[in-house]
Amino acid sequence: MATTSQIRKIHTLKNIIGLDDDLYREMLMSFDVQSSKDLTYTEAVIFTEILEEKAVALNRWQKQPKKYEGLYRGEKMASDAQLRMIEGMWREVCYFDNDSFAKKSLRKFLNSKFKVDDVMFLTKAKACKVIQALQAIKKNLNKKKVRPHLISRRKIRRKT
Repeated sequence: MATTSQIRKIHTLKNIIGLDDDLYREMLMSFDVQSSKDLTYTEAVIFTEILEEKAVALNRWQKQPKKYEGLYRGEKMASDAQLRMIEGMWREVCYFDNDSFAKKSLRKFLNSKFKVDDVMFLTKAKACKVIQALQAIKKNLNKKKVRPHLISRRKIRRKT
């Protein structure tokens, strides 16, 4: 689910660029959604980057550096992209749309499962394991979304 700050940024960029509503909706349909609220966290990041590039090209926006970009990190430490990916994947599986809750819960998850206090202290090897774990969680969540539908069909068939 896209965060409220991402949705605000999308609409701000849309207005800065001067996109008409038809073109905006067409761009959203390329993500198979009708509203920016229906975008996932990762899709919202991608959509924001597209809008930012257009706004920068029109000299109406200055792009901010990506999170963790420019930090000195050793060769064995997780890359900037891995850290951003972990945070993005966590936002997709996190059940509250709240930045502070997501940060705290990610730290708690990392500490309990990987014995790391913060995402910044992940090595490349542990970051790969965290990404695999988050993919598994995401896969299980998607399965659970399908199951209630199947269960309700079974109950209906048994009653008749």
